[in-house]
Amino acid sequence: MIKLCDARGKQSTTLFFVSVSWVALLIKFLIAGMTLGPLGTMHEMSAMDFGSAVTAVLAIWLGREWTEKRKPEATQ
Repeated sequence: MIKLCDARGKQSTTLFFVSVSWVALLIKFLIAGMTLGPLGTMHEMSAMDFGSAVTAVLAIWLGREWTEKRKPEATQ
C-alpha cells in the first residue's frame, strides 16, 4: 500500500483511502448515464450527489488533519 504524507510530514493511511475514494467518485461521476455494454447503463449522478459525496469524504480527511495527534503527557 502506498503511504502518503500528511501536513505534518508523517505517513497517513487515511490520505491513501481518501485518494482512492476521490478517484472512484470522479470516475463514477464521469461515467454516469453512459451505457457500458454488458454492464448496462450506469445510474445517473447529479452534481449535487457528487458534491455531497466528495464533501463527506473530504470531511473525514480534514477532520483527521485538524486534530492534533499527540500522546498524553505523564503527570508528575
